[in-house]
Amino acid sequence: MLIQSSLWQDFSRLSRHLKAGTIMPDDHHRLVSDYSCRCCQLATMLERQNSSLLQEWCLRYALFTLAEGAVNPQQTAAQRQACMDMLYMPLIALTRLYQRQPQGQAELAALHAKLKHCFACH
Repeated sequence: MLIQSSLWQDFSRLSRHLKAGTIMPDDHHRLVSDYSCRCCQLATMLERQNSSLLQEWCLRYALFTLAEGAVNPQQTAAQRQACMDMLYMPLIALTRLYQRQPQGQAELAALHAKLKHCFACH
């Protein structure tokens, strides 16, 4: 249970830092990389515990946190690119998750539409 708690705490802390945008530009790439890694670790743990709803939430939250960072005009181009470069991790994991579900194609289409809208609005 300690590992689970630690993963959640790390994911939450890294998410707050990423959303706040208070990290020095030189440290931003490391933050995004750590955040993406922690998301995948947490999603894997949730999959092992058969917590598909929490797993989906975690992956969607990370995906849209990274998407918001990728379009944030207050970030430098390098910071936005770092977020863009890591979008694939939660997106691929969500795609795999949805492919195993009966309604998965519709969920995946809705996810892509929401993501497209996120990028179109900025």
